[in-house]
Amino acid sequence: MNGYYRPAPQFSDLTITPKQEHVQSSTPLGSSQKADAVKIPPPPTTFDRSQYVKHTEIDRRFRGTKPFGQGSTSKSRKRKRSHSNAEDGETLGPGVDQRAKAESLFKGLQGFLSSIFEAEDNLSPDTSDRTSDKNAKIWMTSSLEQQSPCLATAVLLKLENSIHKVISTGLFQQVPVDDLTRIQKICESSLKQAETVDVKMGSDDSESAIEEWLTRVSLVDNGLKTAKTVLRIMVGGREDKQLYPEDLLASVLSVAKNLIEGTINPMIEMRSTGESQAAFKIASAHKKVLGGLLHEVTSLFSLISKLLALEEVTEGTITTLEFIAVAVIFIENASTEKDSVFGVQKVERFRVAAMDILAKIFARYPDQRTFIFDEILTSLEKLSVNRQSARQFKLVEGGKNIQLVSALIMRLVQTSGTYQERKKKRGLVTGEDGEFSMEKEEGDEPDRGEIDVIGAVNKLYTMSNPLLESAQKNAQYVVNFLVQRAMRSTKTGDQPYRVLMDIFAEDFIAVLGSPEWPGAELLLRSILGSMCTIVDGDKQPAPAKSMALDLLGLMGSAICDVVVHLRESHKNRESDSSADDRIYTLTDKVLESTVAGSNGGIGMEEDLIEWEGPFRYALEHLIENSAHDPSLQSACGYYLTIWSARICAFSDKAEGQDDEETEEVMGELARIASNLRRIILDKSWIDDDFDVAKISSPQIRQAYILTVLQMPFCTSFEHILNRLLRSVDDNQATTRSKGLKAILQLLQKDPAILKRPQVVPFILKRLRDPSPLVRDSAVDLIGKCILFRTDLEDQVYKSIIERSADAGVGVRKRSMKILKDIYLRSKKEAVKVAIAEALVQRIKDSDPSVSELARKTFEEIWITPFYTYIGAEDTENQQNQTTDISPQLKLVVNERVAVIIKVVQKEVMQAVLHDVIKSILHADTKNCSVNFKVCKTMVGSMCDDLLDRQGDSDKAERQSTLQALTVFAKANPKLFKPEQLIMLQPYIENLTDQDDLHVFRSVIIIFRCALPVLSSLHSGFLSAVQQSLLKNLSRLPPLELREVVACLWTISGILKNTDRLVRVTISCLTNILKSKGKTVETDVEANRLVRTLHILGLFGKHCQFEDKIGMFQTAFPKWKPGTVSGLITDTIIPFCDSAAHPLVRKAALESLCHVCQTHASQFLRAEILKSFDQVFEVGKKELVNLVLLGIRRFLQSEENRSEGFAGEEKDEKKNGEPQVERLSRAANANQNDGVSTSLAQKYLKNIIQVATSTQDIYALTATEVIGSILRQGLVHPKECVPALVALETSTNVAIQAISNREHRMLHSKHETIVERGYMDGVRACYIYQRNVIGNESGATANPFTSKMHPLYEIVKSSRKVRKKLLGNMTMSVDFESPKLDVDSSKPNHLGYSKFVIENLAFFEYGTFDELYQVVTTMERVVSGTGMTVAHSIETDIFLLKLDSGDTTERIIKPDTLKVLATSAAILYMLWECRYFLRKSYSINDNKSRDYKSNKLSAKDVNKAPSRAATWSNGAATLWKKFEEIMTDLKSDEGMMKQCKEFVDLLTVDNEFKLAAEGEDPEDLDGERALTPIHDLHEEGGIGGELGTPGKNKKRKFTSGSPEKGLMRPKKKVKAKPRKSAGKDE
Repeated sequence: MNGYYRPAPQFSDLTITPKQEHVQSSTPLGSSQKADAVKIPPPPTTFDRSQYVKHTEIDRRFRGTKPFGQGSTSKSRKRKRSHSNAEDGETLGPGVDQRAKAESLFKGLQGFLSSIFEAEDNLSPDTSDRTSDKNAKIWMTSSLEQQSPCLATAVLLKLENSIHKVISTGLFQQVPVDDLTRIQKICESSLKQAETVDVKMGSDDSESAIEEWLTRVSLVDNGLKTAKTVLRIMVGGREDKQLYPEDLLASVLSVAKNLIEGTINPMIEMRSTGESQAAFKIASAHKKVLGGLLHEVTSLFSLISKLLALEEVTEGTITTLEFIAVAVIFIENASTEKDSVFGVQKVERFRVAAMDILAKIFARYPDQRTFIFDEILTSLEKLSVNRQSARQFKLVEGGKNIQLVSALIMRLVQTSGTYQERKKKRGLVTGEDGEFSMEKEEGDEPDRGEIDVIGAVNKLYTMSNPLLESAQKNAQYVVNFLVQRAMRSTKTGDQPYRVLMDIFAEDFIAVLGSPEWPGAELLLRSILGSMCTIVDGDKQPAPAKSMALDLLGLMGSAICDVVVHLRESHKNRESDSSADDRIYTLTDKVLESTVAGSNGGIGMEEDLIEWEGPFRYALEHLIENSAHDPSLQSACGYYLTIWSARICAFSDKAEGQDDEETEEVMGELARIASNLRRIILDKSWIDDDFDVAKISSPQIRQAYILTVLQMPFCTSFEHILNRLLRSVDDNQATTRSKGLKAILQLLQKDPAILKRPQVVPFILKRLRDPSPLVRDSAVDLIGKCILFRTDLEDQVYKSIIERSADAGVGVRKRSMKILKDIYLRSKKEAVKVAIAEALVQRIKDSDPSVSELARKTFEEIWITPFYTYIGAEDTENQQNQTTDISPQLKLVVNERVAVIIKVVQKEVMQAVLHDVIKSILHADTKNCSVNFKVCKTMVGSMCDDLLDRQGDSDKAERQSTLQALTVFAKANPKLFKPEQLIMLQPYIENLTDQDDLHVFRSVIIIFRCALPVLSSLHSGFLSAVQQSLLKNLSRLPPLELREVVACLWTISGILKNTDRLVRVTISCLTNILKSKGKTVETDVEANRLVRTLHILGLFGKHCQFEDKIGMFQTAFPKWKPGTVSGLITDTIIPFCDSAAHPLVRKAALESLCHVCQTHASQFLRAEILKSFDQVFEVGKKELVNLVLLGIRRFLQSEENRSEGFAGEEKDEKKNGEPQVERLSRAANANQNDGVSTSLAQKYLKNIIQVATSTQDIYALTATEVIGSILRQGLVHPKECVPALVALETSTNVAIQAISNREHRMLHSKHETIVERGYMDGVRACYIYQRNVIGNESGATANPFTSKMHPLYEIVKSSRKVRKKLLGNMTMSVDFESPKLDVDSSKPNHLGYSKFVIENLAFFEYGTFDELYQVVTTMERVVSGTGMTVAHSIETDIFLLKLDSGDTTERIIKPDTLKVLATSAAILYMLWECRYFLRKSYSINDNKSRDYKSNKLSAKDVNKAPSRAATWSNGAATLWKKFEEIMTDLKSDEGMMKQCKEFVDLLTVDNEFKLAAEGEDPEDLDGERALTPIHDLHEEGGIGGELGTPGKNKKRKFTSGSPEKGLMRPKKKVKAKPRKSAGKDE
């Protein structure tokens, strides 16, 4: 009897004031009057419960109970709650002024109603003589002629406002019911009139049409205000049934429905562009009028919501409202004001009002909940997938908006978990004894002091558990619908569910930390469960797993975001209140548990659910705000249910323990449970000293986040992380890549995840993934990890260095960028050296973009950092300026130089670094001048370093430094100063050991490159250097000798005196001529002669002695004057004979090539060509390599000369050099072109043979020669194509890179010529793989990659060439069985066919057009040749007789068996490949048939295919099947097996029949037609008895087309299961 009667023995009698009198005592209740008891008389027989007021506040004030804890000393509630509707305002209190105001409002309404009734009475015929002025004000003028006139709009507005105010005073109950029913009756005419008015705007914008439209609008506006008046009466709280007529409410809804569906909704969808542009323009001109209509309808919706909350309505009304609300909710609002007739925010308020109606129906009528959910979910496809236009529902706390539908779904789910008050009958309830008694409200319990522990928790469980289960069930229902639709659609598909899934998840995440939306956690929990199920499923398709991983990453990052937000707010806390201390302590525990990956245990759970803990903070906030925002009532109710469920769950855990502490805890739980149950029943019940005013908004949010983090969604973070980590081990590449990207989402939110020991190893493992997509994602993720935790660099940089040489271009580029960042951050020299070495190797990358990136990277890590010290200004003569080296600059320079010195210790790095530095210093390079200054500073630093390293212990460091200086000297000699060169002279004086020799060589290279910058002013130094070099000439090895001779010629040119070199050359000639014709008997003689030949050859190469011919003629009087080079070659040629000593012959050939390189005409001398021919004929590798090296160096010099001349010509034209001089130089430069062409054409076949016979250094040299020949255009391009195609499949990376680069260049320039040689290239590739590589497979496994993919990648640029190549390759498998060569000792058609088929199987096709072409060509080959082979097998192997009378025994010939088995194997492999391709790319019979008949659209044909998720499994199966086939051919039993399988394939294989006969599978009805072969099986099957002769008609076999070879049968049998490589896919 709470609120109506309550015993209070300490007070005197209290009287209950009847409401009908509505006179409240001037002495307030609860005054200071002393009372001893309360006498409650029995109710009179005329007792009407509706006549009494429930004084809740007064009742609470006198109860004085303490809901929780014995220490509460509060005497009263420290704040008041207001549960009245915000729109209605506060009910007027009992004050004198307010009572007077209420009476005034009440009398005003009575008077106004009287005036309306009087006006109505004046309309009757017997009162027509009365004045009509008042009537004109009360009624619409246009309706006075009607039988039932309509109230004027102003009158309706005043009437509705007066009723509203009287309701707020609480006096509305005193308005006579007859007056209210009469006013409702008067309103009917307005509603009926508005029902039939159409205010749809037409295309006529004339003045008369607009005026007529405005008239109709005024009628509808009047109808809407009438409807509001009617509804205002209905929501006044009156219990008179006659005030709720169904027909009147139906009229109200009809007016709203017609207006919304006919006008408002279409106008909301109008846009300023498109088909509705004209109508939009007209409507926009009357935006104010239309906006008024929308406002009235929105207000009408608000009143309907109140009515639904207060009164029962009919099912028809509910259904109508549901359809209206759903239509409004799912209408698409404009994203900008200029595209909206009404205004974006006005429309959104309208949609929110519709949402409120739907939510009220959902809450009050549980039987409608499933229908409402279904309507919402089936309407989702109407939603916009544009995030900006979709999200226009403003959140309470601001920030980004969410979808209105997202808010609706959360609100409905929360409502499902909210306790709804039991519908009570009005008035009294008759008891069993026939007496009237007050209805006892559920939950009213007398105070008993002690609380039943188990009973209190059980009662709470009984109340809360069904609510929680209902909410969970509805949330799961919504999520299942979304997930099922999303799994069947894509982000780019026609259905929006895939994108909507993301949008909904993002919306729920956006409000995860908001107390106003506790249902978001439950929905996210349901989504999480569904996604985990998908990820864990082995048979889930790749798109579904990708979606699941995307969402897991999104949700995981959301949890991280919540944790990070909590961590930041925890650091920045400002309050020092005790309440904040409690939250602060609990936050510490929660954050510790999140780092440890635990849930904190029982202790933290106890802190979480305590009465004045975080749940209480958030609940107080919700209760306080729900008084002003009724939409928060569902949030408040559901949050109470969550808290209750946690209490019950914790009670179950603690119940089993038996100790004093547990008993105390259980007592506290019982009190909390009892309190929560009371709050659920009555949210105004709380009455203790908890002061909500002291809680700040940040504290409330932090408290709520603490509760959310301990809910199942957030505590599942470990499961999310573990599944993401496991997903990177999935067998699908897309899944692994998605998993890595999802992990990145988590790390971006919370880098602390990297501290978990299992994370980094999982990521590093994926760096070696077979898929380039996964490797790229892994590299990207590692790069981000390093940004989050720089201490990971040492752990991961080696792995990234490995990926810098990855097969994928994107992976290499990404790795290089990460390595650059590590280099610039790292302080460790070893790390920098390793990175620099890795980047150096990318300078010569086969991909130009990678090579260019590597070059830029070196500039950024070695040059750009110096700009801040040196300055980037670009002025003339800057290269000659001296840079002042500051201590800081010197420190940075020394650090860079130390790395360079370490890198150049490997000879392979020196040439590449030379190219890098040369390109950096090139005149066309940006900042070339400042780059020059930087390099010059580096050279100076290294020279200074040499001065500091003079001890014996510093030999290794000196040698490395000098090697680095050689790189700079080759790149630009001007980097050296004369004094620096002079400083190096001591290093060439004494050669005592091998270390001195290395230093000597480096110094000589520097001198050779840098001495030309000196002038004759340094003649003394130059002469000293020359003297030192000549002194050591005879003791130098060949490698150093080359540099010394070149240096000597440079010095002689500067000194302008070559006599000393001429004398050395004459001496060499003299010594060699002495040995001419003599047999070299000892090794000493041979070594002496070899050394002399080397010196002579190098002098002949580097020195130009033609102007000193007189000195040679004097030395050799018998020599007929010619050229000095001719004299030298004449001297050397005799020692090139095959009879010469091997060492001598080798030295002679090398020297001969040296001379010819700079005297090209000597190459064409008959004696020299004869020597070369002998070398190629014998084929001794060392000698062949010498000749090839000679030719290569000559061709390279020609290339360099040509490129240099082109550059110089460009500069000279710029500088205005006379044209005559340029032409003269061009003529001189081109005099050697004939020699190049002759050599290339003469020895091309020999060079190709060397290149394609091995993979060693000799093959590499030959490949380089081929590349040089092609670059210069010395032979027809087609001649080298087969060799290039074969060589680009080499396992030697250098050979592969050169051949692929040259092939690409050739194809781009001469596509139509080159493509003619591709089939020869395919055959050459097979032979190369078989003979040289030793593996005739067409692909490599793990991962499965076509060996000829370089060729295919090149031809991808041309559709015509690509299709021709694929067609020719497929057709090249075809054969004539009788002519088939089966000799396995040499390349045969079986091996070639397998090679081609495997390539076709594993090509990465660019379009479906290529796939269809390959598949249909395979079908044509098998159905054509296959029939002939099958017929031969039947007759020659299985000995089936076409003539049943033939009983002669026949013997199977071994050769015939081998030929037919091989034929069957080839065709079977081709068919298996065809089946594999169809399964891998989802090609069905319908698509193949449409392709053959040219019915596929260009879009479908040119679309890029994607491999199925089972591709890798199918590939492994196919690979294994081919191996089995090849094994079977090694034995007679295996060959018989192969023949039988092939015949079975043609006999019963469904797909073969479709391909061969062109039948529609639907026509077969599960049965297959018999082929002629099957007819033979019926007559006498394989291994069975012969059938009855003549039972089946004999048929003839004809080879050729499928139509002729396969005839329509008379008999059908059911198809047998096929045996296929892809069977298990």
